[in-house]
Amino acid sequence: MSRKTLLTAAELEEMPNVDSVRTELDEGELITMPPAGEEHGFCELGIAAILYAFVKQHKLGRVYGADTGFTLKPDIVRAPDVAFVRASRVDNLRSRGFAKGAPDLAVEVFSPGDSVPQLMRKVKQYFAAGCHTVWIVYPERKEVDVHEASGAERLLTGRATIDAPELLPGFSVPISEFFE
Repeated sequence: MSRKTLLTAAELEEMPNVDSVRTELDEGELITMPPAGEEHGFCELGIAAILYAFVKQHKLGRVYGADTGFTLKPDIVRAPDVAFVRASRVDNLRSRGFAKGAPDLAVEVFSPGDSVPQLMRKVKQYFAAGCHTVWIVYPERKEVDVHEASGAERLLTGRATIDAPELLPGFSVPISEFFE
C-alpha cells in the first residue's frame, strides 16, 4: 500500500517557486493549477482593480492578487484569485511567507477546470479559518454567488449590484463591471 506524501504550509513555503504553476495545499495534499485562461485572467484583474481603487481611496486595508497564499490551517494554504484584508487585521496576517490566517473577503473566479464541489470545499475552509465573505464569480454566466460566514447566500445576475457593507462601507458596484 502506497502513502501520499503530505506537506505542511511551512514546507510549501520552502519549495522552489515555479512561475507557470500555481499551488495550494489542501489538508497536506499539494494541488497544482495551470495558469488562468484569458477570460479568467481578465475578470480577475478587473475585480482586483475595482477593489484596489476603492480600498486604497478609503484606506480600508489591503487587496491581494492570486499569487498570495493564505495559511488557513497548518496543512491548508489557499490562494484566492483576489483577496481583501481589513486594515485592523493586516498586521496580524503579515509574515515573510504566506499570510497567517484567512482574508476577510476571498474572491474565486470559476474556471472550466473547476468543479462546484471543489469551490464549496474552499468556501468551507475559508469560513472555518475566519473569512467573512466569499464571492464566486462565473464569467461565462456573468453571475456572482455571494457566500457569507453567517450562512447567508445570494446569487447576483444581470444588472444587480454587489456590496459588502460590513467589510467595504460605501462600496457598491454593478456586477457587470466585473465582466467588462
